[in-house]
Parts: sequence; C-alpha cells; structure tokens
Amino acid sequence: MEDKDWAILEVLYEEKNITRAADRLFISQPSLTYRLQQIEKEFGVTLLYRGRRGVEFTEQGEFLVQYAKEMQIKLKNMKELLWNLEGKVQGTLRLGVSRAIALYRLPGWLKKFSEQYPLVDFTVNTGLNLDLIASVHKQEVHIGIVRGDHHWSEEKKVLEQEEICIISDKKIIDLNQLPQLPRINYKTDPALNMIIDTWWKGHFNKPPDVSMMVENMEIAKRMVMNGLGYAIVPSIVFEKGEQLNCIHLLDKKDNPILWTTWMLYRKEFLELSTVKAFVSFISEQSMK
Repeated sequence: MEDKDWAILEVLYEEKNITRAADRLFISQPSLTYRLQQIEKEFGVTLLYRGRRGVEFTEQGEFLVQYAKEMQIKLKNMKELLWNLEGKVQGTLRLGVSRAIALYRLPGWLKKFSEQYPLVDFTVNTGLNLDLIASVHKQEVHIGIVRGDHHWSEEKKVLEQEEICIISDKKIIDLNQLPQLPRINYKTDPALNMIIDTWWKGHFNKPPDVSMMVENMEIAKRMVMNGLGYAIVPSIVFEKGEQLNCIHLLDKKDNPILWTTWMLYRKEFLELSTVKAFVSFISEQSMK
C-alpha cells in the first residue's frame, strides 16, 4: 500500500460515498476506484460493497480502516520526531480546543506563538469537551484545551478560572424576578449546563422563561446587549468596552462558582519540540 491509500480508506469510511470521497481527496472517481481495487487485490479481501445508501464496509474493511487511522498517526509522529532530531521547533501542531477558547483566546495565542516559532503550522479541531479528551487519548491531537472538570490521568495544567455570571444590559436585575424575565439559552457543553441548572434549582422552584435558543454564548451575549433578555455565561465572553451588568453565581457558602480551563496532553509528546514549546508558551500566557 502507498501512504495516500491510508487517507483514501479513512475519508471513504467517513463519507460512505465514492463521489464525495473523491472530491475531498482531489482525485477522480476512476482513480479512487482503481486504488481500492489494488488494495483489495493486495490483501485478497473484499473491503466494501456499494448499495443504494452508499458504501458499506465489510468486517475486513473496517479492520483495515482502523489500521489506516493508526498508520497515519504513526507516520505524522515519525515525521515530527525526525524534525525534532534536527533541533528545530518545526512541524505541525495538532490542537483540540473547546469552542469558547477557540473564539476568545486561541487566535491571540497562535499569533504570538507563530511570531516566536514561524516554522510551526497548526491544525485545530473544535468540539465538545469529552470528544476533545478522546482525541488526545487516541493521539489524534497533541494537546487538548478543555473546560470543566473531567477525568484525565496524564499531564494537565490549569490555564484559567472564570466566574459564571448572569448578564443583562444596562438594567439592573432583581434576582427574585429572574424566573419571570426572558432568558436566552445557547448550545454549550453539558457540564456547564449542569452547573447552571444546579444553581437554578437551588434558588427557584420553577423553570426559567426561555425566550430563545441560539448557537453559542457570543450570540447570546449580543442578544443581551440589545435588551432581549438575560443569559448565564462564563466571564470569558466579556470584552473591553462592553457595558453589561453582571451578577456572579455563588455557591451555598457564597463563594464564586468557577469554570476551569485545562490543557491536557500525553507526557511522551513532550519529546516533540513543537509540543514542548507550545506547552511552555501557553503556561506562560496563563500566568499573565
């Protein structure tokens, strides 16, 4: 098999469609079909069937796809280790980052890091915290930056801790009236929803009056700024010059309820100069 065959199998497994897979790989459909036939001939197995609903992989095909994924990771790691032997901070850094951090923090971090290490490229995946943690565990990414408290048995560092706030426009909110006021909800990590719901149930015996559900906390903030309701968000959403009222959520002991951002990675990845440099850089940024 050729190196590109690993990518062919992985993309086709994701798309389950010859046409879409060929488009993603920037090759023609006949070329893709030919490579699949050659792989089947080499291993003496049938990898897939074409049905009305698209491509269906055989048991042998699924096994080979999993092997292809592992081989691509090993190939990337080998290239990075070879660059590392030259003593250069060079290569591609694979990051899995929570959406809020990707929106409010990551662009500035990457800009400053690139100024110090111009030979480093990045691939960035965003998603839910549990999916990102799984990506670090499977070595699909070098470093995960996630929010909330999750089980992780390897290396991790606290990057920042935010307070969770009830935000409104210039009007001051009476907490006792909160259940009667329009609330703007947004899609976010289930762990954050649980913290907010637990706080709510500890203070009120009726559900909030949710007036709208939006895609993310930035949209929710914009709605709040236009007087359309209140939202409960981590303090990461605050930016300079914005005029918003904020009431911090407190626990039963009147301590602020915190939402923590963590950097997670596997210890062996510190052997890579790119990972070691980024871990050191982000650790310094979090202390400022």
